[in-house]
Amino acid sequence: MTMRLSLREEVEPPVCSSCGKIMHPKEKGAIFNCPNCGEVTIYRDMYCRLQGVSYTCPKCGFVGP
Repeated sequence: MTMRLSLREEVEPPVCSSCGKIMHPKEKGAIFNCPNCGEVTIYRDMYCRLQGVSYTCPKCGFVGP
């Protein structure tokens, strides 16, 4: 059984959950699941991490630093 991905799924880059900026593949950001619900992947670029910019989980509304 083969699974085909759509073109959008293959080329869509990660976007910072705090500022909405597209993250470069070699950028030293953070990727983790939401600490509250664990169902959504949160992406944070290195600038938002260093400055402590908050993010909000789109599923459960959890706000984190």
